[in-house]
Amino acid sequence: MKSHLDRRTFLKDASALTASAALIASGASSVVGAGASDERRISAVLFDSRYFSSREFADALVREGATAFDARADIAALWYGRLGDHLAKHGGFVAGLTTDSDFVVSESFGREYRLSSKYEGSHDSRGSSVITHRLRGPQGIAEIESALRRADSNWARALGQALARTRLAVSPKQWESSAVYTSQLGDHPGFLRSWLLAA
Repeated sequence: MKSHLDRRTFLKDASALTASAALIASGASSVVGAGASDERRISAVLFDSRYFSSREFADALVREGATAFDARADIAALWYGRLGDHLAKHGGFVAGLTTDSDFVVSESFGREYRLSSKYEGSHDSRGSSVITHRLRGPQGIAEIESALRRADSNWARALGQALARTRLAVSPKQWESSAVYTSQLGDHPGFLRSWLLAA
């Protein structure tokens, strides 16, 4: 009889342990989910300190919690050094308002972190008194377009804020494109590229 009771007690205790394990697993997965959502943000921004608009863009994203990295230095050394260390520790997405060549290099290095382009913009004032902003991205690009139209000459700050807050489709089936025209302000170099690399 005693052995039968021990077996029943064992089964009862095992059942309680299974329920506890399920609760712990459920709590753990909600923590992982919270961590994953934290990683779905812009954690790093690349800018070129020579240009006012690039500095304004970076400042807007720093105010949203990103860490700024000056791309004026050796871009490869940045990805293999401080920026790479930052991504390994904090994860997240990388945005930039840089020269076209810095974007091309960053897009290539981003693949090593499973990041790919989810938004691209060209900001071209060559031969014109206005800046033509050509925007390409998935659903949600209309919010970025609207922010630039309202901001006019303060377009770079508005772009940074819009990228930080707009929910772009992560796996877009189709990209949208749009053009916006704004006034020039500061020392716009003629052509800059804005971009977002995300998982």
